[in-house]
Amino acid sequence: MEFCITTGETKTIEFKQSLSLDTIKKTKEKYIEDAVLKTICAFMNSDGGTLLVGVADDGAPTGVDDEIQKFHKSNDKFLLHFKNLIRSKIGEEIYPLLEYELRKFRGAQLLMVSCQKSSKEVFMNGAEFYVRTNPATDRLEGKKLLEYCKTRFATNR
Repeated sequence: MEFCITTGETKTIEFKQSLSLDTIKKTKEKYIEDAVLKTICAFMNSDGGTLLVGVADDGAPTGVDDEIQKFHKSNDKFLLHFKNLIRSKIGEEIYPLLEYELRKFRGAQLLMVSCQKSSKEVFMNGAEFYVRTNPATDRLEGKKLLEYCKTRFATNR
């Protein structure tokens, strides 16, 4: 994990400060959860990757403890919430390609999510398609989506 954090964000490494906590307003926000889920889809639609939740963009480990205490009260309920987000927004079929756990790093508890490359298209909400381009997640639509899928998933048909 240290290597991932010291390397910084890349095509296969992404940091998110929280799963759902707006760190300024101290409220639970759907758009923050969606950003995490978009990254997971993008990793699977590209070359796979590791998402570290509880790490600021500059690589500082901020942890998810505040979020767990404020919204979930236990690590188990936090992980269950994450699993339910995956199931409802992406689908259970990706479970075999996903590993996640809470891990301590420099005193901060992080959610480490390892995503394997998928052999078929992975959509969020059944319609949104994302890919990784260096340290960014991009949404593809229309012709760009069709061309990408033809090239990336062609050998799996």
